[in-house]
Amino acid sequence: MLLLGVLGCHHVTKEPDKKVVKKTQKVKPKEYKEIIYTEPQLLAFFDSVGRLPVQPLADKAAFWADSVFENFTVPMSRELSAADFSVLKSCIRKGMIKTADVRRIFGEIKTDSTCTAKGLLDSVKKGNVYLGYYPFGGNKSKFDEFGILIGDAGHCDSSELYFFKGNKIIAKQDGYSRYTDNVQYFKNSDGESIVYRRMEFNKGSGIWWFNSFFYKYDGDKIIPVLNELKNSNLLQPSPWGIREIWLESTIQSTNPLIMKVVYHQQFQDTAEFDHYEADPKRGPMIVNDSTLVKYTWNAKTKKLEAQFSSSKISRPQILSYYLLDNELLFINTHHQRLKKMLLNKKKKIYILHYLNNIKNYQNEPPEHLSISDPV
Repeated sequence: MLLLGVLGCHHVTKEPDKKVVKKTQKVKPKEYKEIIYTEPQLLAFFDSVGRLPVQPLADKAAFWADSVFENFTVPMSRELSAADFSVLKSCIRKGMIKTADVRRIFGEIKTDSTCTAKGLLDSVKKGNVYLGYYPFGGNKSKFDEFGILIGDAGHCDSSELYFFKGNKIIAKQDGYSRYTDNVQYFKNSDGESIVYRRMEFNKGSGIWWFNSFFYKYDGDKIIPVLNELKNSNLLQPSPWGIREIWLESTIQSTNPLIMKVVYHQQFQDTAEFDHYEADPKRGPMIVNDSTLVKYTWNAKTKKLEAQFSSSKISRPQILSYYLLDNELLFINTHHQRLKKMLLNKKKKIYILHYLNNIKNYQNEPPEHLSISDPV
């Protein structure tokens, strides 16, 4: 694009000087050279990061996912007529809805490059759209608090989830998901419904990142109440990172909400490591554990709040499992654990190599980063 812009602005009137071209062709881009720091330099860097205030590092790591979470819901106020509400209930029983009814009840259908209007509108049969029904009150025939998914979310990123309070649409969310069973709920301690969904931030071979988004009915509104890491994975061999990570949280109970978190982190082997080798030797384990995290409802802030004081993991430590540039956060939140590992001569080699990599990155532009970049 830059080349086209240049050619578009400057007309070529003669052939370029061949000697100049020949000289230009010999110019090579500056290659990145890794600096090998001394052990005292690396340990000084290590301790300086350990002394940093943790909250700014945690806030930076959380910012992107929290922004998506906070802005994922679009408020609506669309009241259906008695006739249209009757049509909708009939369509719920059939599991599909005519396109004319969709446009009249919900408005224009969103489409994109992955799901054309033609494919979406004929997703069940000619002239009909798939309709998913999610009752949030337990009684399927009550139609009090429920969700309607228009389109097949498993094959169409444009599917949208509409939240109902009786015959009124109060909000909608993008139905983006690779999974069809992606809308679940439970009753909060105040009796209101909390709906939770799985959001995909990254997916690939040996790498993925999912969060659980929790939203709550609050009168005629849907409000965000909890964004929690559901599952992250970065396995070796991997060109994306020098830490192998795994964290998975599963719901054990809903009132109160309790999650079991299973997690581990491990340094990758550094001796002549080939990113495409099938089974490289593994480096030392940094942490390998599990814990329970209890969440309580705060009526004042209208949030589900984790009680980490009784858990073996903290919020900043959980954020170190996000697949983005959070290495300073990792060093800071695991400083004492890494310090103990430094007393072991074999483990020390891996830690110093890791610190050398990170210190090089801190002194160089992001394109030289050999750890996981923001997705």
